[in-house]
Amino acid sequence: MSYPTPPTPPGGDAGSGPGQGLPTYPQATSSQPYQPYQPYQPYQPYQPYQPYPGPSHYASVGPVLADRGSRFGARLLDLVFWLLGYFAPGAPIMVWIDESGGGLSQVVLIVWLVTSLVLYFPVCIARFGSTLGKRICGVRIVRRETGGPVGFWRAMGRESFSLLGMVVPVLSLLDPLWCCWDKPLQQCLHDKAADTVAVER
Repeated sequence: MSYPTPPTPPGGDAGSGPGQGLPTYPQATSSQPYQPYQPYQPYQPYQPYQPYPGPSHYASVGPVLADRGSRFGARLLDLVFWLLGYFAPGAPIMVWIDESGGGLSQVVLIVWLVTSLVLYFPVCIARFGSTLGKRICGVRIVRRETGGPVGFWRAMGRESFSLLGMVVPVLSLLDPLWCCWDKPLQQCLHDKAADTVAVER
């Protein structure tokens, strides 16, 4: 009895040896080219904000303006601290004036009055941005157009205008209250004279 011969598979002859005559299949190929390894990108540090000159800077994204209550509280504290610093060394000079009545003692007292005012107000604002009273109340004085430090002469002009307001009756009332209705920077008159702004620390 004979059996039919099996069909020859594609790719080879039947019975040609071990592993021979098996079907062949196409090799899979990738359609996407090889992508090289991308190195790790280091973290970029935060870049601090650079203030934009102009009122819109403080009205939108700039430093927060100091509230009026903090400014009035700082003014009262500054007056108390300055009087304490003035009278501590000034009391012996006053006793000297009462005892001698000479003109030299009066000159010394006037010189100390001016020196104490300059040291407490313009020097502190130019050096630290605030006096002791302003620091306690969280108020800092900066330049309007840049938001940077005020500088000595600008601070000197600012405080000189405030002293002038103490002499002129109407100006002494308008100067500190001007920030209540000034928009958008809530500046007092001495701030406008020196082109400064009071912001939070």
